[in-house]
Amino acid sequence: MAFTPWLAGMRITATRMNDSAMIGACVFRAYRSAAQSIPTGGDAAANAVSWDDVQEDLLGGWSGTNPTRYTVPRSGVWQLAGAIAFDASTGGTTRECVWYVNGGAIGAGRARSFANTISSVPLTVEARTLPYRLTAGDYVELVPAQNSGGNLNLATGSYRSYVGLTYAGP
Repeated sequence: MAFTPWLAGMRITATRMNDSAMIGACVFRAYRSAAQSIPTGGDAAANAVSWDDVQEDLLGGWSGTNPTRYTVPRSGVWQLAGAIAFDASTGGTTRECVWYVNGGAIGAGRARSFANTISSVPLTVEARTLPYRLTAGDYVELVPAQNSGGNLNLATGSYRSYVGLTYAGP
């Protein structure tokens, strides 16, 4: 679905109307409602959040076959937003989340929380909200990392992790 800019004299078509209507639309929104264990150490695609509560998927880019991924169906600029929520643990000093595209970390896609000691309360790390140019078929994942010294679950309930992707335009 290529975006066609409107030029003087062009006819209004359903495709042009749909392309224009998509700009600024949140097309994917999902949560992680069940606990997911994240091993201690650096970020890795194998630990991407597996979305189990999909609220919106207007363009059909999410699949239960690959629940960590949202595959963009159209090329353009996409606004990436999300957060990782970790269960309470006093171990370690770092909790982070990283945007991955096609299995690798992207530039400016890392958000990290540091502390000399981390309190024994759930901790949410907001992902960097980024406009990012993607090509149809690219997939986006949100990957947590932590260094508590052992496995740490993602928090549930009102702390749960989320992702939201908005089509920003061609």
